[in-house]
Amino acid sequence: MKMEIPRPVLKDKRALVVGIANEHSIAYGCAKAFHELGATLAVTYLNEKARTYVEPVAKELEAPLFMPLDVAKAGRAGSRV
Repeated sequence: MKMEIPRPVLKDKRALVVGIANEHSIAYGCAKAFHELGATLAVTYLNEKARTYVEPVAKELEAPLFMPLDVAKAGRAGSRV
């Protein structure tokens, strides 16, 4: 039995990517791969200082959801969708 793999592999899938600091981050490499495979991305940043570095990356990856996320602070991991 032959299994057919849909192309692109992650079409109609969503990926939450945390930990991008800039275009040299491992998280950026993961996000770029997800994007190239067809996933819709949600990209987060830690604080306003990090936002200036992460926002250009999120735009490059066409992430429709770009928001702050600090899981060390209570109530910061709530849904915005």
